[in-house]
Amino acid sequence: MKLPLSWLKEYVDYNVSNERFVELMMWRGFETASVEPALPVTNVVVGKITALTRHPNADKLQVCTLDIGEAEPVTIVTGAANVFEGALVPVALNDAVLVGGVEIHTTTMRGVRSEGMLCSGKELGITGEDYPGAGVNGILILQGAPKPGQPIQQALGMEDVVFEIELTPNRADCQSIVGICREAAAALGQAFCEPPIKAIAGEGSASQYASVEVLAPELCPRYAARVVKNIRIQPSPAWMQKKLKAVGLRPINNIVDITNYVMVEYGHPMHAFDLACVQDGHIIVRTAFPGEKVTTLDSKVHDTTPDMLLIADPQKGVGIAGVMGGENSEITGHTQTVLFEAAVFKSSSIRRTTRELRHVTDAAARFIKGVEPVNALLAVNRAIELVAELNAGDVVGDVIDVCSVNTAERVVYADVAHVNRILSTAIPAAQMAKMLAGINIHAKAQGETLQITVPHYRVDIESSIETDWDIAEEIGRLYGYDNIAPTLMRGDTFRGQVSEACREEDAVKDLCVALGYYEMYNYNFTGPAVLQALRLPEGDEKRLAVKLLNPFGEDQSLMRTTLIPGMLDTLARNCNRKTGQRRFFEVGNVHFDNNADLPEERRMLGLIVSGAGEDFFTLKGSIEALLAGLGLSGRYAVQPGGGAYFQPGQKAHILVDGEVVGELGAIHPAVQKDFDVPQKAYAAELCLPKLMAHKAEAITYKPLPRYPVVPRDIAVVVDEAVTSYEVTQVICQAPVKVLLEDAALFDVYRGKGIPEGKKSMAYSFTLRAEDKTLNDEDISAAMEAILRSLHARLGAELRG
Repeated sequence: MKLPLSWLKEYVDYNVSNERFVELMMWRGFETASVEPALPVTNVVVGKITALTRHPNADKLQVCTLDIGEAEPVTIVTGAANVFEGALVPVALNDAVLVGGVEIHTTTMRGVRSEGMLCSGKELGITGEDYPGAGVNGILILQGAPKPGQPIQQALGMEDVVFEIELTPNRADCQSIVGICREAAAALGQAFCEPPIKAIAGEGSASQYASVEVLAPELCPRYAARVVKNIRIQPSPAWMQKKLKAVGLRPINNIVDITNYVMVEYGHPMHAFDLACVQDGHIIVRTAFPGEKVTTLDSKVHDTTPDMLLIADPQKGVGIAGVMGGENSEITGHTQTVLFEAAVFKSSSIRRTTRELRHVTDAAARFIKGVEPVNALLAVNRAIELVAELNAGDVVGDVIDVCSVNTAERVVYADVAHVNRILSTAIPAAQMAKMLAGINIHAKAQGETLQITVPHYRVDIESSIETDWDIAEEIGRLYGYDNIAPTLMRGDTFRGQVSEACREEDAVKDLCVALGYYEMYNYNFTGPAVLQALRLPEGDEKRLAVKLLNPFGEDQSLMRTTLIPGMLDTLARNCNRKTGQRRFFEVGNVHFDNNADLPEERRMLGLIVSGAGEDFFTLKGSIEALLAGLGLSGRYAVQPGGGAYFQPGQKAHILVDGEVVGELGAIHPAVQKDFDVPQKAYAAELCLPKLMAHKAEAITYKPLPRYPVVPRDIAVVVDEAVTSYEVTQVICQAPVKVLLEDAALFDVYRGKGIPEGKKSMAYSFTLRAEDKTLNDEDISAAMEAILRSLHARLGAELRG
């Protein structure tokens, strides 16, 4: 919120320094972001050229002697052609700082000492709109009779200072000059008297020119309007233009400037319609028709939807409510009759409209923060007062007011003891009432209760269980937070616990970290292009993505159905930035739009590896170690299968107790290319709830073997289609009378000595007994049993 000091002084007796004012406002909850002078230059004064001679060593330079109000004149060399003796000009003296941080110092130019620089309007940061002649390509010639030596800010009438005050979202009443000055007066310890608005009674009846119909009162609880005829469009007076420029608004003409001025002064957006462009002068506040288009004042065509509120006439839309007026009802030089509008629109409706149209205006921002009904009537009457003051037209009749809400002042009650407990203070009720009166909130002490009449503009003070807290906030900042003694935190404590699901998830994360994986977090959003890049076939479950109603963009319009795209993006980023990290895991949710009610949510675990030393088997080994850590040793299996994003022949399903709980594999080269992963990558994805459903309830411990183990190897020739898993299962399930453990494949051979369509697979395992040391007969019997089982079930033959 921009607050010019000159405007502030119209409402308060400004008797402090700027620094002290900033401090006082800060303690009231209003932080000042910056204090900017209207003309941000230093050491620039008015100078009068008393003599002008040609430079002795340069044809295009002149030597000026200037009176700057000091005992001795100064000499300045200039190349400007528009200066003359007697001219009053801006003079930047030694060590002056101009716009853009340009510093001026005394120098010597072609043998002549130059003690500064004469300034143009551009070098002072002003234009012809700010001061006559400032836009001329040459030195600025000052008008009137400013005194030599006078600071240039005073000479140009730009000695103002602008405070940029940051507002909290709940203080919508302070997004106006009147509102912020009300708080400033309280901070300075002064009573604030809201300026009265002179009632302007127009001639005739406004109903002869205009009528208003509100068809959506829930979105527009109040619509106030006044009619002005015989409009005389001309530039606004200098005082209004100056004030508008000070807050960053560009003056246009008296009618438009009045609406902008009132918006700044009272914080209520206004709009003016050319009634000649409104059919029958009939304003209708309604929602948009399907497919309706509205062209706004900036000549942009907007496609509206039925949930957007429009200002219309019986034939067409003439503006998007709360956002911008329509080009078809714009004020022009030919406008004769104007309808001034000040309405209240539901903030959530305006927020939704601006988001859908991607079009936020200053007016829309104010409506989104919140406006209130009483201020709407004040704003439209203030606009009419300015119309009369500027003689901008003839006011017709009285206000047209369509209001569906109660505008009476609210009365709330606050528990004084509770307010003191919140603040850790002991302030009497009478003192609280006096403090609230300082910010124009009337309160009466009734024992330990405050009866508070809430001003219409304080919509942030609620009439519910929040009242005590809202009043405590006011009392706290008025009393002074620095006056409240600090205390230790206090409150009721209770013993909580982590849920079983969280403990299980933490255990999985700990295991992943122990295996050398770094945890990653990725967004839950994805886009159609990502699903396409995964090569998912039609009908694949992972294409059942939940669509967002209001996405940030096409690339974030869906909820993810798999963790793999996010893991690939993270891997590619780490590869490109050469972080050296090549093992990552993520625990996150995926969602499927597979039922008519709510989408299905699944908790998933994703793993991805890449780089030197990593392959399908290192990833598989990590998963086996993870399963072992969950007590699932001997209960899992790996079988061929997996998604289309994995490379054929290098992918598999992970089963636990016969149920598929996940998949792993090498990322398909085409997918790897689409995600810009520069090297081979291997990924796995497991469903955590399914995995945990099989987790061992308790970990059992066995004593270390008392008798030695006997290591054995075996190589068998099997059909090409036989998998390692099948051979391992047969070996482990062979009917041996000893303990067979740690069966593992260590070699596969195809070639000389092996028939076509066959392969040799070599396994290692250990044999032992719990009650004795195995002898040769025990070992031979076990080996024969294993070979018989392999031959019977898989047709395997011992390799010679």
